[in-house]
Amino acid sequence: MLKFTTKDGSTFIFREPKMGDAKACLEYINDLVEEGAPINIDKRATLRAERAWLKRQIGEIKRGQTIMLVAEKNGEIVSTCQLWRRTYRMSHVANFGVGVKRKYRRMGIAEAISREVLRKAKTEGIEIIRSCVFEDNEPSKALHKRLGFVEEAILKDEIKIGRNYKNGILMSLYLKKWAPRTWAPPSSIGANTS
Repeated sequence: MLKFTTKDGSTFIFREPKMGDAKACLEYINDLVEEGAPINIDKRATLRAERAWLKRQIGEIKRGQTIMLVAEKNGEIVSTCQLWRRTYRMSHVANFGVGVKRKYRRMGIAEAISREVLRKAKTEGIEIIRSCVFEDNEPSKALHKRLGFVEEAILKDEIKIGRNYKNGILMSLYLKKWAPRTWAPPSSIGANTS
């Protein structure tokens, strides 16, 4: 468990998820869906589905297939960050995703939790991280670039919203060359571990 403190003094706990998080995770994902956030999920989840999803994620964490952290504040899940490790000859590659509830954005949480997940990935032998970012999601593209990702390809019509298509931007991070540093610029955010 890690503590992360923002410049304004707000403190968040970064930790792996647990089964008791199902309701908080449900609220988190449904908030993003209702907002129309640029994520893959586009339908509200049910508590039953969220419990099943969480059980699978926890199993994958235990088997070393997934690295996942949640950011919690007073029992509320405000962010998640996850890597899904590929298998066999691509087991050195993982897919990446991160999200933050709207009211907690622009506080450095996404960068901080991402850096911790990436640090863990590097220690577990993952070499390449891939992420598909919506082409018009400028904040996400900027975050990925701060983390060291580079744009590698445009994925034509990768995302379908109703009858409309958007391109995805494939971004990659090569962990062999990546050096972990503090979670965020010291001038804006302080990090504490415990």
